[in-house]
Amino acid sequence: MKWNNDHKSKDSTYFIQVDIRNGRKVTIKNVTRIGKHSQLWKITNDFLDYAKQKVK
Repeated sequence: MKWNNDHKSKDSTYFIQVDIRNGRKVTIKNVTRIGKHSQLWKITNDFLDYAKQKVK
C-alpha cells in the first residue's frame, strides 16, 4: 500500500492505493480517499505524517 496525491486541481486530493499484479501488468487501485489538502490542514499541521499513519 502507498499514498498518492492528485495534482490536477488547485486543492490536491490524497488517496491510499494498492498495486495489483496480473502477470507482467500492474494495476493501481484506490482503496480509500484520505482527503483534500485544505481539509487536512484543518485537522493537523503535519498532514504528510497523518497520511502515512493512515496507510499503516
